[in-house]
Amino acid sequence: MGPRPDLRRVLEPLGPVVVFAASNFPFAFSVAGGDTASALAAGCPVVVKAHSGHPRLSAATAEVVHHALRSAGAPEGLFDVVFGTEAGRAAIVDPRVKAGAFTGSIEAGRALFDLATGRPEPIPFFGELGSVNPVFVTEAAAERRGPEIVSEFVGSFTLGAGQFCTKPGILLVPASAKLVDRLPGTVPGNALTLLNDRIRTSYASAVRELRDTAGVRVVVSGDHAATDPSPTVLCTTSAELLGDPEALIREVFGPAALVVEYTQESELLDVARLIDGQLTASIQGEDDDAIAAELIRLLAAKAGRVLWNQWPTGVSVTYAQQHGGPYPATTAPGTTSVGTEAISRFLRPVAYQGVPQHLLPPALRDGNPLGIPQRAS
Repeated sequence: MGPRPDLRRVLEPLGPVVVFAASNFPFAFSVAGGDTASALAAGCPVVVKAHSGHPRLSAATAEVVHHALRSAGAPEGLFDVVFGTEAGRAAIVDPRVKAGAFTGSIEAGRALFDLATGRPEPIPFFGELGSVNPVFVTEAAAERRGPEIVSEFVGSFTLGAGQFCTKPGILLVPASAKLVDRLPGTVPGNALTLLNDRIRTSYASAVRELRDTAGVRVVVSGDHAATDPSPTVLCTTSAELLGDPEALIREVFGPAALVVEYTQESELLDVARLIDGQLTASIQGEDDDAIAAELIRLLAAKAGRVLWNQWPTGVSVTYAQQHGGPYPATTAPGTTSVGTEAISRFLRPVAYQGVPQHLLPPALRDGNPLGIPQRAS
């Protein structure tokens, strides 16, 4: 082949991005949230479709962003906000838009994904959709730390009134440990505030449907239909879950959880093989658990983040963070919406081969006029 050519690779912005704001984090994942920040940092113009749950806050936040961009000397038209479902649909199919980002339900996210990929020019759609974030408790962990696990689980699934996308919605425990009996005395009975009417309505419906599913019994009967509901805990068996996963493995957005009792520890592996894509999967175990290695291997194929003796609620913004997972957790499992790597969603690589120095982008020139990190080999 002869000598290798002079090849230089740089990342370029995709182009205009439509960001569909989330309902549960009016700041962190809304108008000025992580998706907007990542896209702007990549050099992409952003159009935010405001969430209907907080329109006035969205408009006020947009003014702050506009002011900040003007103060920094950014070009006009770099950022704007639109309101309404039809405006969102129109934006995602607009030929000028080159990517979409979304945080919300499976139904809405899938509809937008289909619009984005069904265009004459399909575009990437980075959707975070749904996750039950299961927690697998081994027999040894239940025996040695049962009360502690129950207490920490309750704190995690009720944090923020259960409105975290990483809320542990399913807890698998050995029936012999009788951890379910500890829940009525551990779960708080106070009313918790849900963020908007849509969340309240969806929560009440989801709890009612799950409660009425065959094989499910009520452990803690919260007032799920109230404007400010108290927590609800339901219980079933691993046999029931394995027999009807579609009905029992479902996200309930709010302060409710399903405890699943198993009789043989090997059933944890059966459930791990069965579950679909998740943002997180957690293990409460002991270092000498014989099941641990295989359980971790199975869960790594199903979740973007696997936790050991920790709880998934909350996401650290770091270089190593992975907030994503196989479908239906996300539509793009190779990406993350949290952490420094989130910017890569809105960049694409371009290689320049044999191009004279004066015609190269400044970032690729030998003199490095931009003073940025370069890697040469």
